[in-house]
Amino acid sequence: MIRYLFDAANAITALGLIFAMSAIYFALVGRFEVSICFGLWALIADDADGMVAKSSINRSALTAQVGSAFDGLADLVYAAVFPAVLILSFNAFSIPALLAAVCLVVSGALRLSYFSTFGLDANGFGRGLPLNNDLFVLALLFAANRILPVENLGTLLVGAAFLLSVLHLSHFRFPGTGNSLRLINLVLAAIGSIALLTPKFSS
Repeated sequence: MIRYLFDAANAITALGLIFAMSAIYFALVGRFEVSICFGLWALIADDADGMVAKSSINRSALTAQVGSAFDGLADLVYAAVFPAVLILSFNAFSIPALLAAVCLVVSGALRLSYFSTFGLDANGFGRGLPLNNDLFVLALLFAANRILPVENLGTLLVGAAFLLSVLHLSHFRFPGTGNSLRLINLVLAAIGSIALLTPKFSS
């Protein structure tokens, strides 16, 4: 099985998982801004592995199949499990935070399962809000909190988790892929990282 990590796209997916696990670690120790940055970098790795996979000429069908499953699991970790852990940790593992975290992970797993089964429509649209948008919401809230402290940020995070869970499972159409969307993700991830790691904003 190790040999599949020598595939370039799968290696990038593994790097994204390392970023995701680092994000979870920093969330558990209370370094929330740093953890979000690692989550954003995992998102960039997720975009990059797809681009590399599509451009790989001699990639076997079996390697692509393993890579697709590997990528889906990585998506669940960085875009659902990590935000859930951050919300739990920030709220001192309260019951409302636990409920919000469970909703976030279950809705994320269900949306990924739906996407792996049905994919995009003929126009390149998927259904519901993609999970990676959770990271942009977290980055926005924590960056805003550094500029002007947000009252009851923990409660706001719990409410955001419930709302995002509903949006993930909604039936509205959302752009699923493309270079424009990847560029937007890259720009937002860069802006979020700068905002959260600049001394003015970081804890």
